[in-house]
Amino acid sequence: MKKHIRSFASITAAIALLLVSVLPVAAHASVPDGSEVPSNSGAVIHVRLPHGCGDAAITAVEVQLPDGVVGAKPELIAGWTSTTEMVPATYTLYGTEYTERVGTITWTGGPLPGGQFLDFGINATFQLEPGEYTLPVIQYCGDASVAWIEVPAAGQTHDDLEHPAPEFVVIDAVATDGHTDTPAATATDPLVYVALIAAVAALAVSAVGLRGGAKSKR
Repeated sequence: MKKHIRSFASITAAIALLLVSVLPVAAHASVPDGSEVPSNSGAVIHVRLPHGCGDAAITAVEVQLPDGVVGAKPELIAGWTSTTEMVPATYTLYGTEYTERVGTITWTGGPLPGGQFLDFGINATFQLEPGEYTLPVIQYCGDASVAWIEVPAAGQTHDDLEHPAPEFVVIDAVATDGHTDTPAATATDPLVYVALIAAVAALAVSAVGLRGGAKSKR
């Protein structure tokens, strides 16, 4: 009996650890490290694609940048080639006036297998008011595609959608000794709580196993 309890506890703990390890790739397309960026400041954010189109590998990724995201540059990723598409825009950046900006960044290459994920980085200046914004993304897998472009309607949340557009939050920059800093992000992925609950359950089962083992020795 003691062996069975310990085995079950070990299996439960392993499941909890597995849950934690797959969290970053288990959900929708997201902006993992850009949940908060400073208003009117430069930052690097990434678009994370968690899976392919079913079993098909990703061969191209298209990211649409909202108005106010200027001076954008794509990350150099081994095995991928990036291109940019310009759109009309009027703004000033570092004292220079511009009449166009990068509206779309596309990476082609890979391929990225369906069971793996990859982060596509974008370095830009966010001339945006504080608030929530979306980064519509389309992933192409040969003839197939998945469009992460859905936006919640009134009464809906991001999690209610099948293919929601990745979101990021622009916040007020905090001035410190003449420098602009960004407060640390505080948002937590709901899946983290699922993993924590599973981990607690694993600990509880392990405790029961230990108690049972102690009683059997008496």
